[in-house]
Amino acid sequence: MTARAQNLVEGAGLVPVSEDPFCREARLGTLDSLITPTERFYIRNHFHEVPDIDPRDYRLTIDGLVRKPLSLSLDDLTAMPSTDLVVTLECAGNSRSFITPPAEGLAFKHGAISTAQWRGVSLASVLNNAGLKDGIKEVVFHGADHGEEEEHGRKLDIDYGRSLPLEIALDPNIILAYEMNGQPLTPGHGFPLRLVVPGWFGMASVKWLTNIHPTDEPYHGFFQKRRYVYINEGTENVAERQPVSALKVKSLITHPRHGEVIQPGPYTVRGFAWSGAGEVAKLDVSVNGGKSWRKAKLERAANSGAWQPWELPWQATDPGHYVFMARATDSAGNVQPRTVPWNFRGYANNAIHTIAIEVPFT
Repeated sequence: MTARAQNLVEGAGLVPVSEDPFCREARLGTLDSLITPTERFYIRNHFHEVPDIDPRDYRLTIDGLVRKPLSLSLDDLTAMPSTDLVVTLECAGNSRSFITPPAEGLAFKHGAISTAQWRGVSLASVLNNAGLKDGIKEVVFHGADHGEEEEHGRKLDIDYGRSLPLEIALDPNIILAYEMNGQPLTPGHGFPLRLVVPGWFGMASVKWLTNIHPTDEPYHGFFQKRRYVYINEGTENVAERQPVSALKVKSLITHPRHGEVIQPGPYTVRGFAWSGAGEVAKLDVSVNGGKSWRKAKLERAANSGAWQPWELPWQATDPGHYVFMARATDSAGNVQPRTVPWNFRGYANNAIHTIAIEVPFT
């Protein structure tokens, strides 16, 4: 089975967003556990072809400003001391469909968010094994995926590359992952190796990783400077565009679903909350469109970088229509906003999740 055919199998239980590139998101109602089963984990690809890599031939190269360039096989990596982390990944375009006016880009609703148990090697330990030279500003990561992008009427043949500031790349919680939920990575999730960056939007967690390149210069790759940057309304200095980076404080209601009919009686409203700036410290829920708020029960994160389940008991006593809202506040004091400033590609929409439900007459 080709990697692309396997990708189709992987995405069978997800909601189609795009066929080319292949992109799928989760149904919110299926996000009902701390760990998202692999078959329910969203898929965001950037090109038509999914890399089909023979693990026997695979090499990860570390070059650039290092004292000892490395070429590591998958066996070399799996023989190193491993790290296990529960990490939530959210696509930067998640919730894009709800930006007003409409934003450019794939029409993700709220399901481009999932959490897995990842196993791999600490990026910092691999960089230290290579011996970092002085003067490094960024570490660049390249994947095996490549293809065409169009910009200003020109077609560009490019690969997928991203960089991290050196101080971020040395975070011991960033891993080079070869397992997801106790099994080898699947083709759609970056087999045989991917970067996993806790607390950052998913574009930083480069899939099908083949090269790591510390450098003393800013990286100007397509997906670093032309995509995943905030393009605001009005005139601007292109050179001053702000990059998409850390996750915004956010929460979603996974139960009930929008439009659901809830029978009279006790009901538990549930969901998840997360932030790239620290733990979520408080989760408030409104069942009357924001007129009043109640504090939900919020669980601690499994570790830094993982989402936090929350729940609120509610009595569906009176028939009618209700507007539910969820609002997260993180430990740094950031509060989930009612609305977000518009940006051209609809990145990082963390506006308060709002749904409507009905309690029927009996």
